[in-house]
This record gives sequence, C-alpha cells and structure tokens, in this order.
Amino acid sequence: MLLHASRRAAARAAPAARRGAQRLQTRPPSGPDYFALTECERRFDLDLTALHERYKSFMVQIHPDKLARRPADEQQELASRAATLTQAVGVLRDPAQRAKHLLELHGRPLGEEATGESVGAPFLAQMLDAREAVEEAKSEAELHRLDRDNDALVQTLSAALAGAFARRDLDEASRLTAQLQYLQRIGAEIRQRRE
Repeated sequence: MLLHASRRAAARAAPAARRGAQRLQTRPPSGPDYFALTECERRFDLDLTALHERYKSFMVQIHPDKLARRPADEQQELASRAATLTQAVGVLRDPAQRAKHLLELHGRPLGEEATGESVGAPFLAQMLDAREAVEEAKSEAELHRLDRDNDALVQTLSAALAGAFARRDLDEASRLTAQLQYLQRIGAEIRQRRE
C-alpha cells in the first residue's frame, strides 16, 4: 500500500518537477537580449547581411551627431543605446559569442573556459595537434593551409550548432560552443603567426 501511495505521489510530483526543470532552463538572462535589441529572430543561423543593414539603419536613427540640438541627458542616453547596439551586433556577428549568448538566453550559460571534459578527449587531442602544427609551421603556405583547414572546421561546427539549437539540444549546443571556442583560439594563433 505504501509503495502504491509513493508511486502516486511521484506521478503527481513528476509534472511539477518537469515544469520546474523547464523554468530553470528558460530563466531570464542576466543581461540584455541582443536578438530582441537588433530585432533578429532568436536563432543561431543569422543572416549577417540583414543584421548589418539593420545596424546601419538603427545607427542613423540614434547617431549622436544627428541629435546635437537635443538636451545633454538625451544625448547621453542615445550614446549609451548606440554603444549597447554596437556591442550586440559584435556578439551576434561572432559565431562563438552568438552561441554563448543563445545558451545564456536558454538559461545554460557556458563558462569562460571550456573544460577538456566538455569537449571530449578526441577533440582535445586534435586541438593539441593543431596547436603544435601552428607552432611548427615554417612557411606562409603552411600557415595558410592550417588557416583554411581551421576555417573549414569552424564552418562544420557552425552548421552543427545551428542544428543543435534548432532541435533545442542544449547539451550538444554547449559542447559544440566549447569546441568552437577552441577553434577560434587556434585561428587567432594562426593569424598571430602570419603577422
């Protein structure tokens, strides 16, 4: 009898627990929603050309030089809005930052440093090999090839991220975002060597 009662209580509690878990996953972000601010649909695969056009249009409307005759406090507010908008567009243009922002909006913030556990040992080994190849590259042609290969991996991961977010698979999106951050670091190292 007690077993049946505890099963019934668990069955009644399960929907509430699921609702609580859903609320946890969709808690409001601590900062602004850059998708809403730029009037973009909240998705990973953005039309960056349309984003840029929207940004230019917004900046024309709120550009401080255009509103020089307004009161100082209004000019300050417009300057603040312009800075926030510029930051929003910067985040949305960058695939890893856009993915991190989406995860935050879904209540799943990714830490600053992705751990080896989150990306998997095979991927970490691949990144160590890539970093070693960058360090050992002796010519511009080698660095160019490494850069091209890294860019191809970024494109592949970006496509996978778009799919993960579309499916709302936040665990997979977190893992892929962490991997994308590693690839961006490799890309930065390649660019630094090419300078």
